Amino acid sequence: MVVNRSSARSALRSAQGWIAATVALAAGTLAFTGVAQAEFGIQPGSFQADVSTLQAGAHPDATTSFNFNLTPGGAPDGSVRDVNVDLPPGLVGNPTAAAECDSGLITQASVVNGVSCPRNTMVGVANLTLVLAGIPFPIPVTTPVFNLKPYADEPAAFGFNVGQFATVRLDAGVATDSDYHLKVSIEHVHQALALVSSRLTLWGVPADHNGAGPNSLSAPPYSYGGPGDGERLPFMTNAFECGRPDSAELAVRSYADPSTWLSYTSDPRTLTGCDRLQFEPTLDVQPVSQRAGEPSGYAVDLAIPQNDNPDGLATPSLRDATVVMPQGVTVSPSATSGNGLQGCTDEQVGLHSNADPACPQASQIGTVRIDTPLMSKPLTGNIFLGQPKSNDSQTGQMLRIFLVAANAGVTIKLEGNITPDPRIGQLTAVFANNPELPFNELRLQFQGGPRAPLTNPQQCGTYTTTSTLTAWSGNVANPQSSFNITQDANGSACQPLGFSPSFQAGTVNPAGGKSSTFALTFGRDDTQQDFGDVSVNLPEGLTGVIAQTTPCADANAALGACDASARIGTATVGSGAGTNPVYLSGPVYLTEGYKGGAFGLSIVVPAKAGPFDLGTVIVRAAVFVDNSTTALRIVSDSLPAILQGIPLRLRTVNVAIDRPGFMLNPTDCSAAQVAGSISSVAGAIANVAARFRAASCAALRFGPKMTLRAGSRGHTKHGVTTPLTVGLTMPAGQANNRVISVNLPKTLNAELNVVSVRNSCSPTQYQADQCPLQVGTATAVTPLLRDPLVGRVFLVRTGGRLPDMLVRLRGQGDGRLIDIDLDGKIAIPKDLTLRTTFDTVPDVPITSFKLNLVSGRNAPVGVASNLCTVRARKGSVAKLSFTAQNGTKVTRNQKVTI
Repeated sequence: MVVNRSSARSALRSAQGWIAATVALAAGTLAFTGVAQAEFGIQPGSFQADVSTLQAGAHPDATTSFNFNLTPGGAPDGSVRDVNVDLPPGLVGNPTAAAECDSGLITQASVVNGVSCPRNTMVGVANLTLVLAGIPFPIPVTTPVFNLKPYADEPAAFGFNVGQFATVRLDAGVATDSDYHLKVSIEHVHQALALVSSRLTLWGVPADHNGAGPNSLSAPPYSYGGPGDGERLPFMTNAFECGRPDSAELAVRSYADPSTWLSYTSDPRTLTGCDRLQFEPTLDVQPVSQRAGEPSGYAVDLAIPQNDNPDGLATPSLRDATVVMPQGVTVSPSATSGNGLQGCTDEQVGLHSNADPACPQASQIGTVRIDTPLMSKPLTGNIFLGQPKSNDSQTGQMLRIFLVAANAGVTIKLEGNITPDPRIGQLTAVFANNPELPFNELRLQFQGGPRAPLTNPQQCGTYTTTSTLTAWSGNVANPQSSFNITQDANGSACQPLGFSPSFQAGTVNPAGGKSSTFALTFGRDDTQQDFGDVSVNLPEGLTGVIAQTTPCADANAALGACDASARIGTATVGSGAGTNPVYLSGPVYLTEGYKGGAFGLSIVVPAKAGPFDLGTVIVRAAVFVDNSTTALRIVSDSLPAILQGIPLRLRTVNVAIDRPGFMLNPTDCSAAQVAGSISSVAGAIANVAARFRAASCAALRFGPKMTLRAGSRGHTKHGVTTPLTVGLTMPAGQANNRVISVNLPKTLNAELNVVSVRNSCSPTQYQADQCPLQVGTATAVTPLLRDPLVGRVFLVRTGGRLPDMLVRLRGQGDGRLIDIDLDGKIAIPKDLTLRTTFDTVPDVPITSFKLNLVSGRNAPVGVASNLCTVRARKGSVAKLSFTAQNGTKVTRNQKVTI
């Protein structure tokens, strides 16, 4: 890697007379310029990188050497411009193991004044063979290598002087674009000198070698050999992966051809002795809050104690980390609420580059700090939420985080993949192939507050985080960490989770008989169990105009693919723990019959929040119509508790049936309620109710009209049976009927051989639709349905002296599953007339109703006097009585048409 420098630094180096060189941080390499250009490059096989021991984790003296191609006259062939050296992964030098020398001091060294940097800054020795301009023979040079004070944007720098002629500075960096190996570079090498050969050694323990030694151009090549100044600390450290051949890489380019890099590879070497290494990391995971079920910040500390004994073996670096959070610590949907949580793309974070991340501020979910023995100050930065690459949480590509930490020109960027258990949401985080660089401590601090990305377990207790940590040496450790949840969600003493959800329901405009939006809302707080299923009973008369819609087919409803014509409302759910749940909305569709109900509901809520698309939540519900009162009962399937491994923690559910003209209020303003039951996932059941009362019912008009027709050819004489047709019409917008009583005139009577308990069918037969004796038919037209209700009329014994007349109405078309029973109680008063009273008429609008009673052997009505006489015609007057749902009563004498 070539480290870019400012023009000011280039001018400084030129002014100081810096010359051609290349060196590695820990296994240095040096190169100087020549004069010929025909065969510029390194002699084949001469580039070597060696260590004094192949023991993994040892502290060796590291030496690199090479020879330049020479002209026939013995001078280097070509003029080198830039030099890069890439060290094998894991081979590191620790610049903090030696004191730093100010870069200005090294330029003062000369044959006369010798070494000017303090001896405790010496970290190695360079043995060079040079050809100086005007001198026809090679000159050997031995000079110490110093640990220099680095620039602000680089982790380390080294340098040496070549007598009174020149100084060389070597700038170190980290290969962020690949495997984070160390790199050293020299730019724009001065062309005053030419190098024949180079041998550079960096010491494993500088204090063992930095004793006094001359800095003379005429001295033979040698290493400083005596103990010197400074604390005895390891400087060079071998890598930790045994059995892996690795090599150093050298790249040079010349002034003559700056567009061409020449690359060379040293002979491979393989480390051994990994079984001797010790790897004993510790893990500490703690929530910021001890409140159960609440969003909380989390601090994760991973410590790897480093062995700085120069005579021992270093602690191997971490390769792979798998951390399993305790069951109950889950992703919080509330993290996406309000603050526009975003994901950071790979391009924005700049993985595999040293560029500063350009992640959106809204993607930051925490901070990171890395303490490493290689740097005097920690690397610090942020944790970013990664943009999902998949909508399947089990791929590890939906929940991703980036750790970005930087300091002194070194930027570490790591990707973590998080997989939630699809059943319980337990989180497993994996960081694989981490840089082969040592660190003392890695600290992650995930942000807290109501929009924290993680939530605490819902119950108090002790929770343990487990891990599997694998070193580059192959060592495996399994440190654990435990924490306690000691308070409930309100900060009080721990109690078992209860279940007492709130419940509200009603129409926005309760005016009797009018259309209005109906809204139902239920909720819970974090001290309560999660929702299961819901059952709601609407009050009598609160109903829907099905004729307005086209119910969605069951197959489409199951997929959430209903047409807009079936939409009747909107559902809004609040999801997530804490005070800021995320709110998601979606349509409510009316469907064909579902699970035995006359109709169904399909509630479709797209689960899209922030950068996450968890798919679509579809909740089905059955709508039952009471066969006596037509009251509606809605029974839902279980509400979703977890989606893609993310617990939804539903807090509130609001369903608004808001299609204009769909919902109708009752015309009875008596006190009523919307009641039901809500279950929890743990099996608790809460009975809930909300007061409901329509208003202004007394203002509704009530004007029913009824016609009666009896007789037919051959059925008008005394003693015969006669057909009877009763027709009822109701103007629109009026109060609905509650009680209808028809008292037939004395010209008509009951056929007691038919209207008898003995000949009527049993309730069991009626329920099984097996009554043998049908006495008539009926048709009801209601604006609630497209098609009329049609049915048959039976006499059913119910325990009285006379049977009841039951009208069994069945829906047609969209309402084919509707089953309504009208119960008419038959009585024979003292005047021996025949009276039938329907006293439980449902509070629903009826445009028209027609009842046809048959003649013949199954006829319930007979002729008491010849209907064709003038007297009978005048006397065939029925007494009618109507009571509306709002209490209004109407009586009328109605002539029977013969």
